[in-house]
Amino acid sequence: MENFTEYYDGNMVDDGIDSSRAQEVARRFLSQYHSVIETKAVLEDDVWIVTAYLGFANTQTKKVRIDVNSGKILGYS
Repeated sequence: MENFTEYYDGNMVDDGIDSSRAQEVARRFLSQYHSVIETKAVLEDDVWIVTAYLGFANTQTKKVRIDVNSGKILGYS
C-alpha cells in the first residue's frame, strides 16, 4: 500500500483514519444508547475529538476521543 497523506481542517493524517471514519466509529458507539443527530470531528495531535449532538427534544452533547492510528476509542464524556 502506498504511503498517503490526507488533509482535514489544516491537519495532516499519515496512514491513519480520516475524519469520516472517526465520526462513523463515534456514531456506532453512541447509537447503542442515544439517537445521534450530528457529529463533527477535530484532530488534536494524534487524537480525533468527535463531538456528537444527541437527542431530539432533550439535546445533549458528548465528546468521543479516538486514536488516529488504530481507530480505537480512548474515552468519552
